[in-house]
Amino acid sequence: MKNMLVSHLPAHRFRAEKIRAIAATGGRILDVGGGARFTKWLKEYERDFANTRYETLDMDRTTNPDIVGDIHEIPLADASIDAMICSSVLEHVTDPKKAVSEMRRVLKPNGSLFVYVPSIYPYHVRKDVYGDYWRFFDDTLELLFSDWSSMELCKVGGIFTALSFFVPFQHRLQFFLRPFSKGLDSFTGSLARTTTSGYMAYVRR
Repeated sequence: MKNMLVSHLPAHRFRAEKIRAIAATGGRILDVGGGARFTKWLKEYERDFANTRYETLDMDRTTNPDIVGDIHEIPLADASIDAMICSSVLEHVTDPKKAVSEMRRVLKPNGSLFVYVPSIYPYHVRKDVYGDYWRFFDDTLELLFSDWSSMELCKVGGIFTALSFFVPFQHRLQFFLRPFSKGLDSFTGSLARTTTSGYMAYVRR
């Protein structure tokens, strides 16, 4: 990899900036594991994709993806995609290196990919659909994307944000826990730089 940078933007700003950059390509966008289209956090950016050819790929037919397929063998031609999104997917695949290689294959030269992966995060599965196999660190991502031209990393919170996901009933308490955890993270110094709940990355082919 020629260039690797660490962004110091807050995670929500990094995500907004990179997702809008992907939408601004105005081309064919593939959301890998996107299932039912613009689900969860991506919903707020739906308007930004109005002038793109946004498609989802998922192996779960019940989510009605545009393309039914496996990330390990994406059923698309080489260099056929302008940009990609792959959020909360790589921890659920059996061979992340193969999955990343396939995404690189279908991306056009200099095409961009936004990816999110967990680091310190609870076990999560969907029975009979996917397991939970991996956790990631900056070194892991640098290794996985070593054949790509550049990568910009952004950590999603520090140690207290990571720990907040393990609190019982955390989904019900998130409106209190998230701001409180972020505040505590700001006082942890070097520990905050080495412990995180996850990573966002913006990668160029």
